[in-house]
Amino acid sequence: MSLPVCLSFAALSVTAIALCVAGCGSAPTGSVAETPVYVLNLQNSERGRAEQRPANLVLSEFSTMSGVTWRTWGPTRATGAGKISGTWCLPECADAPYAATVTLSSVIPVKGKGYFSRYAVMADVPVRQRPEADLSGVLPTP
Repeated sequence: MSLPVCLSFAALSVTAIALCVAGCGSAPTGSVAETPVYVLNLQNSERGRAEQRPANLVLSEFSTMSGVTWRTWGPTRATGAGKISGTWCLPECADAPYAATVTLSSVIPVKGKGYFSRYAVMADVPVRQRPEADLSGVLPTP
């Protein structure tokens, strides 16, 4: 008659261990999810500024996003819609930048802040400009 009690105790022990494995290793306060996330923006700043959700963002020396409305921001990714232009699409895009969606990713820690370090842009770029289009790359970080 002690066999069912033994099995019940064993089942409880396994459940307790499983719960501990799932919950005992939870992240402490101050985890990456709570670290502020920024992008280093070179818009009107040679050295760059740490910004969150900038309306205008220099992606590289060749591409800039303007009029960005951010749909999401952090802790590991940011996505926004706006217009892209750059040296690769001149003169066509000077007055009529292309509608685009930008995704920032690959957060790296720098002095207690997280910085997005990569970008990828989806845009309807004319076929002749696609080989030169600067639609993905590495963002500057401090």
